[in-house]
Amino acid sequence: MDVTAQRHHAFSGPPGLLLLARLCCVALGYYLTARMGLLIPYVGTHVSLFWLPTGLAVAAYYRWGDRMALAVLGAAFLANLELGGPLWAAAGIALGNAVGPWLSKQVLLRLDFDATLGRRRDLGVYLLAVALGMLVSASNGTLCLLESGLLAPGQWLSAWTTWWTGDAVGALLGGIPLITLSVSALRQGFGGRRGALNLLLLGVVLGCGLLSFTPWVTPHPGLAFPLLALPLFLMALLALRAGVMVASLAVLLLSGTAAWGTANGAGPFASQDAHLGLLALWSYITAQACTSVLICGLVAELLASRRQQQALFQHAQQGILLVEPDGRLSAFNPAAVRLLDLDAGLHAGRPLAELPAGTGPQLQAWLQVNGALPQVSQQPYLSIVTCLGRRVELEAQTARYRDARGRWQTQLMLRDVTERRQAEEALRQSEQRMRSIADRLPMRVGYVDREQHFRFMNLAFERDFGRPRSAMLGCTIQEVIGPAAHAQAASSIERVLAGETVTLDAEKTTQEGYQCERLTFVPQFAEDGRTVLGFVTMVVDNTAQKLEERRLIELSLSDPLTGLLNRAGFDQRLQEALERSGARPGCMALLLLDIDGFKGVNDRLGHPAGDLLLRGFAGRLARTLRSADVIARPGGDEFAVIVEGLPDEPTAARIAGNLVEAMRAPFVLETHAVCISTSIGVAVHGGAVPVQAAELLKRADQRLYAAKAAGRDRYVAH
Repeated sequence: MDVTAQRHHAFSGPPGLLLLARLCCVALGYYLTARMGLLIPYVGTHVSLFWLPTGLAVAAYYRWGDRMALAVLGAAFLANLELGGPLWAAAGIALGNAVGPWLSKQVLLRLDFDATLGRRRDLGVYLLAVALGMLVSASNGTLCLLESGLLAPGQWLSAWTTWWTGDAVGALLGGIPLITLSVSALRQGFGGRRGALNLLLLGVVLGCGLLSFTPWVTPHPGLAFPLLALPLFLMALLALRAGVMVASLAVLLLSGTAAWGTANGAGPFASQDAHLGLLALWSYITAQACTSVLICGLVAELLASRRQQQALFQHAQQGILLVEPDGRLSAFNPAAVRLLDLDAGLHAGRPLAELPAGTGPQLQAWLQVNGALPQVSQQPYLSIVTCLGRRVELEAQTARYRDARGRWQTQLMLRDVTERRQAEEALRQSEQRMRSIADRLPMRVGYVDREQHFRFMNLAFERDFGRPRSAMLGCTIQEVIGPAAHAQAASSIERVLAGETVTLDAEKTTQEGYQCERLTFVPQFAEDGRTVLGFVTMVVDNTAQKLEERRLIELSLSDPLTGLLNRAGFDQRLQEALERSGARPGCMALLLLDIDGFKGVNDRLGHPAGDLLLRGFAGRLARTLRSADVIARPGGDEFAVIVEGLPDEPTAARIAGNLVEAMRAPFVLETHAVCISTSIGVAVHGGAVPVQAAELLKRADQRLYAAKAAGRDRYVAH
């Protein structure tokens, strides 16, 4: 009967005749065992060291419900009334005898007790419930005896201790076999050949008890101790072989025989000193009960471990084959049947090598190579053809251990890795294709983990660094590119590891010339989309592109006719000069120049001659000025000069005068000599007070027009 059924019975109760029959059985059993216990009182006439009725009452409450209180109460009242004393004392003691076991039953139900005692905690729960319930019955009984005068006041502590101990021992002896009694337990304990041997062992225990404690047979004195000790070993053997119910039944039979024999003056405990004899009997019975309980607890733990192992074996995703030392299959789980396409009717005991379709010989050959030692196999993968001709890739492992009989057992564990191996092969081929593509790229492509170690490099790394990839893989970025380049890229590396895609240009000029590389860092995120695992680095040599960009920028800032700066270039250089002037001592000067008479040359000699004049004018300016001075042709016949680092304004005036003087010399234009002059407006700026470029240009332009208005061929600086 399982726990659910027992609780159903406990709360619903059987109807009619069945209820009456159960009440009669409980009452009769309680009364007879109570009479036997009262035959050997330890304190007074009502207190016994051996009180089996308690165990019977706990089992009756637990199995058949609270209605059994009628039987317990009635039988306890009759048993106590026969000993003499007031009627109310017998009724009071009977009430305690009924309430104590009922309280134990309530504790069992509350703490989810399993009647099979299949868990270690169930034994502890039972002991706790008995101890708590017997506190009530012992306290109530002792109080009733004191109040009725059946117990001397000086004996209350001894009586209470004996009562509680006797009830607890009786609950262990009588309660456990009755609570665990079930059809499945009887079948397990006494079914088949194994059960017949268990029944024989139970008979030997009972025989030892009868020989030791009956008045009809007097064993030889030399056999007294063996007859007392042998049941201990037999009960331990029964606990290991048959479980809790059979072992506790053996203890109950032996204890009952010992108590009955001692009460009738037979056996080794029936001495002249009754108290010493009863104490020896109680010690003997308690030792038997405790030994059985401890062994049953260990057996419960062992059975729980076996159930766990069996559940893992049956429900494991791996196929598991248990192979005997002679190569026979002792067991295989359902996963192995599915994995190897085994016949559902295949039975254990068949040699492994006889599995059909070559499956057995393949597994046997693999075991001979990899399963000789109790260690992890050296060749974990195995490709076989199953019994239905299906090829599978298996990951195989072996575990070897000694069984209870000391024989080596081999556990062969198989996992279907066909899809994984196919995926690994597909991944390997994909990686090979990607590596082949990456190796043909002109740029450097690599992967760097979060700790800044290179985990992938294409062939371009070997070309650019002159080292094999195998020597660089696993190295840090700094170890590969050097401390200087790493310092230049450090901030960008921090940004990409924070989850940002970064692009930067790394420029350097060496003895071999100018070089520029464009670096792109792309982060790789984990599945959560936030955690950065590493980043992909792509490095492209864009030196040619950068040089072309510089050339185009220079072209956009220069005059194609004279090679001087144009308007855009002049504006840029003027702004830069103004920014520098505030941080330097001295001053700077802006000179605006016009060619006097340029229109007449164009009209008389043509535009080609005018272009020659412009180029000649630009060349003479360059020869007259310093190389550090800036010369520009903003447009037409207008030129501009920026002179920096002047000590004072008069120096700027002298430079302008030199230019006026230099331009008076004739210009030879192919076959013609042309005499021209120039007008110059000079604007000087110096000091910490800033000035806008437009303001400086305005001042220089005003002075240029002033020079023209004054007759040309001159400069104006004020």
